[in-house]
Amino acid sequence: MSSPVSSPALFRPAERTKNYNYAIRNIVAAAKAVEAAGQPVTYLNIGDPALYGFQPPESLLEALARAVRDGHNGYAPSVGTLAAREAVVRDAEARGVYLSLEDVVISSGASEAADMLLSALLEPGDDVLTPCPTYPLYTAITAKLGARENYYRLDPTQGWTPDPDEIRARITSRTRAIVIINPNNPCGSVYDARLLMELLTIAEAHQLVVIADEVYCRLTYGPPPPPIAQLAAGMEVPVVTLESLSKSHLVPGWRVGWMTYANTQRFGDVIAAARKIAEARICSPLPTQQALPAALADQSHLPALVEAMRARASVTVEALNATPGINCVAPQAAFYVMGQVEDLKGQTDEGFVLELLRATGVLFVHGSGFGLNPRDGYFRIVFLPPPDTLREVCGRLASFVRQWQAHV
Repeated sequence: MSSPVSSPALFRPAERTKNYNYAIRNIVAAAKAVEAAGQPVTYLNIGDPALYGFQPPESLLEALARAVRDGHNGYAPSVGTLAAREAVVRDAEARGVYLSLEDVVISSGASEAADMLLSALLEPGDDVLTPCPTYPLYTAITAKLGARENYYRLDPTQGWTPDPDEIRARITSRTRAIVIINPNNPCGSVYDARLLMELLTIAEAHQLVVIADEVYCRLTYGPPPPPIAQLAAGMEVPVVTLESLSKSHLVPGWRVGWMTYANTQRFGDVIAAARKIAEARICSPLPTQQALPAALADQSHLPALVEAMRARASVTVEALNATPGINCVAPQAAFYVMGQVEDLKGQTDEGFVLELLRATGVLFVHGSGFGLNPRDGYFRIVFLPPPDTLREVCGRLASFVRQWQAHV
């Protein structure tokens, strides 16, 4: 009996997948290999609070359990339940953004919302102004759609904020949108109202859609920035805001997020296209949608959560900046910090991160996974573990850096 003939050319992956990367998860394969060899790994690559012992508020757990017991286990409307959308409208109004129910779409996390929006907006060859470093979801989606990222630089010497003049210079005839992640992932920076207004003015002048990723808006260590949609009131610039419960309410696995539309006067066709996509994917999970009103009505857990993050940020930043050959900019929100190896000794950031993993069992994500130059030496740390764990991890990093500087 003849054996099947293998033909490499018979089944080929689509060309667009070549540039479809998500470094935060891709690097886990290397960590699993280290674990298989018998070495424990401390995972500081992904912002999942549940991995580090954080649990959602009890009232939210009760709301979800009640939804399941009460029979909310079927399909939901494609744009979300009435109760969930009403809760989003009320929450937005409390922050100075006035929406109608038609301006809200409930999604399976903010990630799905971004995918639906960009799929409705972009043609192959279009580009999207994307911050660098960026959250790699946006570059993965644009690659899938045959579009491209058009990076604008976040400057670490300016607290990881962008230069509006550079953004203006990067706009092309194919630029359709600008992504503004505020507060920022992966840097933890926060843009103030003045900078946001400059970015809105640029978008209005060049007829760009503003994609306002505000997933971390409830996790700032100081006063939160104003919602971009609030600042854009009265302007002729469409603003699509993306939010979710994943990080602020410690439920990333529930996959409950939403997008809202503001200044939709000339944006109706894109909204209709996004609605078609929403209908084709059926709906986001109904039980978690049922819990969304309870989540937005009671956010009393947030002050303690923010204080815990502030303390962890302080420990991490102090330890990194005390390590010869390492520096970082203190974050103002979320639970990430971008560190930098000042001298890679001719290596790449990914090479440094992988060698650190193999030598110490500590997993970070290399800066080039967020779009940075691999020779610049950046890496992102998730500082969700307890302070004592963070001190111990930074101690391992410091020992490794000493050896790296001496021997590489």
